[in-house]
Amino acid sequence: MKIDVLRIILFFSFLMAFFLPLQIGLSNLFLILFFIVSGYFFVVKKEYVFRSPKTLLFTILPVFFLYIFGLFYSTPPFEGVKIIGRNIAFLLCPLILFFYSNNILERIKKSLFKGIICGSILSMVILLANNFLNYFATRPFPNFDDEIFNYYYTYYSYTNLLEMHPTYLGVYLIFAIGLLLKKLINSANYKQLLITALLILSIGVVFINSRIIFLLYILVVFAALLYSGFLFYKLKRIRALSLVIIVTVVVVFSIVKIFSNTFIVSRLTNELQWELTDQVDTSYNDKLVADSRIARWQSAIEAISQKPIFGYGTHSEKDLLATYYKRDGLLVSYNNRYDAHNIYLSFMLEYGIFGLFVLLAYLLSNLYFAIKMRNIHYFLLFFTICVVGCFESYLKNNAAITFIAFFGSVFLISYFPRKLKKEEL
Repeated sequence: MKIDVLRIILFFSFLMAFFLPLQIGLSNLFLILFFIVSGYFFVVKKEYVFRSPKTLLFTILPVFFLYIFGLFYSTPPFEGVKIIGRNIAFLLCPLILFFYSNNILERIKKSLFKGIICGSILSMVILLANNFLNYFATRPFPNFDDEIFNYYYTYYSYTNLLEMHPTYLGVYLIFAIGLLLKKLINSANYKQLLITALLILSIGVVFINSRIIFLLYILVVFAALLYSGFLFYKLKRIRALSLVIIVTVVVVFSIVKIFSNTFIVSRLTNELQWELTDQVDTSYNDKLVADSRIARWQSAIEAISQKPIFGYGTHSEKDLLATYYKRDGLLVSYNNRYDAHNIYLSFMLEYGIFGLFVLLAYLLSNLYFAIKMRNIHYFLLFFTICVVGCFESYLKNNAAITFIAFFGSVFLISYFPRKLKKEEL
């Protein structure tokens, strides 16, 4: 029986993306299988193309080489070797995808899109079911009030079942929502199914209760509404445009009313104010005592100022910050070995201004290509990385590494450059 290798490649691509919001370990397993089958596809089947090598300069590959460079002056030298394996996707994803034809890359991209949408929806169904089971375990069904939006049913408490950070899980949801919104606007088919999927993901965003995810969600939905309104106006569908405006206003006022006295609003107001002031070993709610991000950032900036050009080397961030946290009295951050919670400060700590330049070159060049190509999904991916990176050490967490390495490489290589040096063999 003849085996369709390409179909297997597409299937592994789907499963890699499908398990991202569910179980990172399984996602990594299918990524490894994708690499193995791709090697067979290139070497045995001889299905590959040659591209301009300069394409690789704009992938995540230079960031991986930055990690290698930082090994030579880390303390002790080569201390960061143990994290290179965790970031191997930064090397293998661009190198392997580099040899696929544009036609196959488009098919891989579609498989990834289907996978991330299905996985995100299933993860929310699982978490919402678990959340409501826990909620009604303490009260008679169907009694229901706004306590469902308190500390014990949102944020970490909500995503704990999947052992995933709320913000990192939220990034998958935002990307899936962006994909579905474009499909809803541009397609006349399956509208009820698309709306149902969007509703499930939107409810999931509420319970994830991450401030930066709320911001991204508002921007994505607002952009979709603005574009829809423009289309209705262009087509002179004034009634439809009026309906969109009225429904939007009603929904916004209803949301404000429902959440006005909940933990969700508290995180968006009181806790946000606390995070953006210099707070050391103080309480930001009635459950936890911590140090604010501003306080941690100040310690990180002080550390950066001592070695601003090339930083302290790969895998030095947490040990270095622990020293400064202890010196500055941030004992909660010291005991928990927190990182900087800012990818730009993280790169400056380990690689200095040079490392920040490499990171910004990667992010901004891809944003530029996305805008130039008018690819909204490509733009959304890298805009999300840039924004989330302001408040999380994104790109350094397993939940981000393979997602960005695979999706980012597929977008870039499939669109830039378009002309190949040699046709498929």
